Amino acid sequence: MMSSTGNEPVRLSALKKRGFTLIEVLVTTAVLAFGIVSIFQALFIIMSAFSYISHYLNVVPVVDEKIWQVQDSLQRMGPRASFEPQGIFDAGGKTYDWSLSVKLSEPVSYLYRIDLSTRWKEGRRDYRLDRSAYAIYESEDEQK
Repeated sequence: MMSSTGNEPVRLSALKKRGFTLIEVLVTTAVLAFGIVSIFQALFIIMSAFSYISHYLNVVPVVDEKIWQVQDSLQRMGPRASFEPQGIFDAGGKTYDWSLSVKLSEPVSYLYRIDLSTRWKEGRRDYRLDRSAYAIYESEDEQK
């Protein structure tokens, strides 16, 4: 059977072959699935980074305060200064562990190196934030 549109005849069997083949549908589905998986993977990476930044913003003021306290104590008392080497604090509803290390870097000038390490756990991951600072003790003889 033939149908004509204008001057050229068109076969009806040619009109029936305008669908997608099974291979085209499978390839399209695979490409879309890969795209969706990539989008979700990016979303999870962004959520993890946001969580780290949120905890980081909670920790930094407390860590800076602790380092300032140790610096102040070392600048005033030098080798007689005392402080806790480790502890736990709460910030933003989360518990953080910290450990402090103070070493005499330069014995002649009483230059101390302060290292403060803060750790927390988020899910199965362990995070760590390290801060370092220096303090100089000037003895009473040097101040005069």
